[in-house]
Amino acid sequence: MMICVFLFGGIQTDGSDVVSDALSDVALEAKHYYQTELDEADMVVKRVSKKEYRIYHTTESGKSYYVSLCLKDWGVWNLGDMSFTSKGVTKNIIGGSTDWEYVFMVYSPITGEGGFTGGNHGCENLLGMKLYDGVSGEEFELAVGEQKSVRRLVVVENTEVLYADTTGIPYMNVERRYTFVGTRVNLDTNFEFISDALMTRSYSAMACVNKSFGSRCTFDNAASVETKAGSHDDGFHGRVEAMECTLSGSDTAAALTVGIFNKSDMTDDFSNDDKVFLWDMADDYTKLYFSKYTTSDIVTVETGTKWSFAAYWEASIK
Repeated sequence: MMICVFLFGGIQTDGSDVVSDALSDVALEAKHYYQTELDEADMVVKRVSKKEYRIYHTTESGKSYYVSLCLKDWGVWNLGDMSFTSKGVTKNIIGGSTDWEYVFMVYSPITGEGGFTGGNHGCENLLGMKLYDGVSGEEFELAVGEQKSVRRLVVVENTEVLYADTTGIPYMNVERRYTFVGTRVNLDTNFEFISDALMTRSYSAMACVNKSFGSRCTFDNAASVETKAGSHDDGFHGRVEAMECTLSGSDTAAALTVGIFNKSDMTDDFSNDDKVFLWDMADDYTKLYFSKYTTSDIVTVETGTKWSFAAYWEASIK
């Protein structure tokens, strides 16, 4: 990471600033490093059940916040809810019933069958997961009901993603590195293809947001779109190039910023028409997508290909 320290230069580290599309991926990596590896905040991680960890934090405004990491039915840990409590009422910013991390539509070169793989679509096996104190580097485990105070939490998860057919054959290995600091979650993901994959409609980062905090989306502090609460049109809104998006709504107690750092791997340099968009998916939820491929593309990703993703989600709670 020393090259990142040198290249960082005068780039601001404030998480609210715009991540310029003109910056190289190397410069963005340096910015990403400074925003995650050097930050600390008082937190408590608790294993609330066999299938859920919660990371708690008290904001500067005194609000109680948590984000969860949940074990899915097929055995992989994914990000779940992001919530906070205000005046005794718990409010959900991000819902845990759908993906944050990634999802890939793949046609098997063996059977020709296709379907979504990874994330909440399944077709993914857990190979291992470890929790670390991100400041000391100490690995630790928690039994149900146990908790630990940390100032930076790192979770490393290794999985394999399978073709969406009946063969049960994996096509890539994955290492996810989650970093939790305060109300911010960073996810660094390395992919290595161990078999050829015919890929189409795929997304590299997402956020399913309660319309109270996500009816409006501003892309790179420039273009913005707005959806209606209480109804939905099922449309894709925006479809613009953006490295950072801010979601907000009628409840001004919180807003959410979602962004990426590696635009070449994560969006194929915004080469498809969908780019970054907000899906008006339901009466009470919208969903933000960073698009890698669309249904108009069928791309052969060859064995040995490696991708590197870097995304973040940060709640601003008043």
